Amino acid sequence: MAKKKKTWFGVKIPIALFFIGILMPPEMSLTVGGLRFSGYRVVLIILFLPSLYTLLVGKHAKFGVFDGLVLGHSLWATLALIKWGGLAQGIESGGIYVIEFAGAYLLGRLYIRSYEDFAAFARAYVGVVLGMLIFTIPESLTEIHILRDSFSAVLGGPGAPYIDKRMGIERAFGPFDHPILYGVFSASAFSMAYYVVAGRDFKNKRGMVKTIGVMVATFLSGSGGPYVVLAAQIFVAAWERVLKGVTGRWRMLFGLFGLTYFWIDLMSNRTPFHVFVTYLTFSPQSAYNRINIWNYGTAEVARHPIFGIGLGDWVRPVWMSDSMDNFWLLIAVRYGLPAWFMLVALLLGLMIVIGMKKKLPQEWINARHAWAFTLFGISVAACTVHLWNSLFVLFMFLIGSGVWMADTKPGKAKKTGDDQTPTAKQKKPRHTLF
Repeated sequence: MAKKKKTWFGVKIPIALFFIGILMPPEMSLTVGGLRFSGYRVVLIILFLPSLYTLLVGKHAKFGVFDGLVLGHSLWATLALIKWGGLAQGIESGGIYVIEFAGAYLLGRLYIRSYEDFAAFARAYVGVVLGMLIFTIPESLTEIHILRDSFSAVLGGPGAPYIDKRMGIERAFGPFDHPILYGVFSASAFSMAYYVVAGRDFKNKRGMVKTIGVMVATFLSGSGGPYVVLAAQIFVAAWERVLKGVTGRWRMLFGLFGLTYFWIDLMSNRTPFHVFVTYLTFSPQSAYNRINIWNYGTAEVARHPIFGIGLGDWVRPVWMSDSMDNFWLLIAVRYGLPAWFMLVALLLGLMIVIGMKKKLPQEWINARHAWAFTLFGISVAACTVHLWNSLFVLFMFLIGSGVWMADTKPGKAKKTGDDQTPTAKQKKPRHTLF
C-alpha cells in the first residue's frame, strides 16, 4: 500500500508553504543587500534547486517542450539583464527572476500531478479567498487596513498607502501590496469555485455560495484589472454553458473576437487597442495613460527587439510615470521579443495541447475549464496591468498547475469535497477544444 503523502490544508506541504508566503504582508519582508526576501520568495529559493533536479531526472514528470520553453525564457531573460547591467548585476537580478519565473512554474508542475491534486488545490485556494473576507469586508467599510496596519504596528514600516475610494468603499488591500493584487488573487479563484468546488452545478448551493463569495472579494478591491479578470472568466463560462455540446464553439468564439477586432478597426477612427483600453479602465485618464504606455513601449521594443533594455529606463515624456501597466509589453521591453515569444508559446501551447484532449472524465473537463479560463482572465487583464510580486509568481504557478493534463492519462476519478460532477462512466461528452 502506497504511503499517503503529508498535506497541510488539504494540499501538499510545498504548495501550502508557497501560499502562506504569498499571504504574508510586505511588512514581513526582509531586505538584505538590496534584495527583498518576501515569504513566497524564501520558499521558492529553498525549493528551486531540488525542484529543478527532480524535473531534469524525470522523477515525478518527464521533461518536455513546455519545460524547455520555461528554461529558455529564463536563460534569455538572464542574458538580457547581463547585457544591461554587466555580469555581476545581471546574474543577481536574473537569478531572482529565474527563481520566481521558473521556480513558481516548477512548484505547480511537480506538486500538482493529478485531478485529485488539482481539486484539492482549487478548494484550498477558494477557501483562502473566502477566509480573507473576514478582514477585507471590515477593511472596506471602516477604512482600517486590518492586516497591513496591524503588521506595520508590530514590525514597523509605513503600512498600507492611501488610495482614493471607489464606488463609495475603501479599496481593500488584504495582505497584499496593492488592491489590484488582492483583487486579481481573488478573481483568479472564480473558475476554480464554479467548475471544481461547485461542479458547474447551480443546484450545488454550497458551491455556488462560495462562487458568489469570490465575486464579492473581487469587488472589494475596487480595481479595474481584477474586474476584467472576473468578467472575462464569466464570459467564457457563459459561452461554454450556453453552447455546451456544439462542436467548434471555441473556434466560433475566436472567429467572433477576430471579426470584432476588424469591425472596430474599420468603423472607428481609433485603433482597436485604443478602444479596448478605453472600456477596460475606470477613467479616461487611465485609458490615456495606458495608450501612451503602449505607444512609447512598442517604440522601445522596436529599438531593442532582441535583448530589450533590461531594468533600464524607457524613453517617454518627462510627465509620464515609469510604471508600465502592461505585463505583456513589459516582458518584451525588458527581455526582448524572443523571451516574449517563449512565454506566449508556453501559455498558448499548453492551452492547445490540453484543449485537444478527448474522451475525458467530467472531472477533468471541469478542471480544464477552471485552469484555462483562470489564465485567460489573467492574460486579458495583463494587457492593462502589470503582474508583479506575488501576482507574478501566482501566474507562473497557475500555468504549471495545469501541465499534468497535458502529459498524464485519466485514471478512475474520485468525487471530492463539494464537487458533485458525474464520473467518466456516467458521461463522456465529445470535445474538440475545451
